[in-house]
Amino acid sequence: MLEEIRESSVVAGGVRFHYATAGRGPLVLLLHGFPERWFSWRAQIPALARAGFRVVAPDLRGYGLSEHPATGYTLPALADDVAALIAALGEDEAAVVGHDWGGAITWEAAARHPQRVTRYAVLNCPRAQVLFEEALASREQLARSGYILFFNIPWLPERLLTRDGGEGVLRRMRAMGGAVPPALVESVRGTFASPETLRPALAYYREAARRAFSGGLRHAPVLRQPGLLVWAERDVVLGNALIAPHTRHALDLEIRRVPDCGHFVQQEQPETVNRILAEWLLRRTR
Repeated sequence: MLEEIRESSVVAGGVRFHYATAGRGPLVLLLHGFPERWFSWRAQIPALARAGFRVVAPDLRGYGLSEHPATGYTLPALADDVAALIAALGEDEAAVVGHDWGGAITWEAAARHPQRVTRYAVLNCPRAQVLFEEALASREQLARSGYILFFNIPWLPERLLTRDGGEGVLRRMRAMGGAVPPALVESVRGTFASPETLRPALAYYREAARRAFSGGLRHAPVLRQPGLLVWAERDVVLGNALIAPHTRHALDLEIRRVPDCGHFVQQEQPETVNRILAEWLLRRTR
C-alpha cells in the first residue's frame, strides 16, 4: 500500500511542512500524535484515498522532515498551522482527523477555524479543557497523566528518552499502547535520535501546561460542525471517563468505541479505523 503514497512539502504560515499524500477529491488532513510522524497514518492514507478523498498527512511542526522553529508550539498556534496548511494546499476547507496530539490540535482548529475545518474526527484524545478538568477531579486520571509533569521538567526528559538511539521514546510508546508495530520502530528511532530532535515535541506539552495553569482554557466555544470521536477502550493513558464530557462541547458529535484496543488505535486496529473513518467521511462530506 505504501507505493500509493507520495511525499512532498509545502510552506504554510511561514513554516515548511513535509507531508505524505494520495488520492483525489475533498481534502482530508490527518494529524499524527506523539511521538510519531505522518507514518502513523500509513494504513489510512491509501484506504481513504480509495474511498474518494485527497488525503494529506503532514509531519507536524517540529517533527520529522518538517521545519523545527524555536517557537509556535502553543495550541492556538498549532491550530493556525492547520488553517494555513489547508489554504496552502489550495483548498478552502477540509475534514481534519487527529490522533493523540493531532487530536488536541484538531479540537482547537475546529473551534478557532470553523470555516476551514468543516468536519473533524478525533482518535483517543480529549479536548484540552476536558482533560484538565478531569485530571483535577479524578485521582485516577491525574495519575494516568503523570508523564505530562515529567515532560515539563527542563532538559532531563529529552536526555533520558533519547538514550540508546531513541529507545526511551519507544519504551514510552510501548507503555502507552502495547506492542509497537515493527514498521514504526525505525521511523521513531530516526526521528528522535538526540535531545535536540525531541525538544520541539516536548514543547507541545510544556506550552500546554503553561496555558492550562494560566487560565487559558476557560473559554471553550461549543463546536457546531459535524464531529466524530473514536475511542479505544483500553487506553492506559486516557481513561474512558473522558468520553462523556465531550457531549457538552459539541452539538453534532458521534462517538464510536473500539473495544480491546490501546492508545495507538489506528495502528492496532487499522481496518476497524479505516472502516469507521471512510463511512463517516462519506456520509458527512457535502
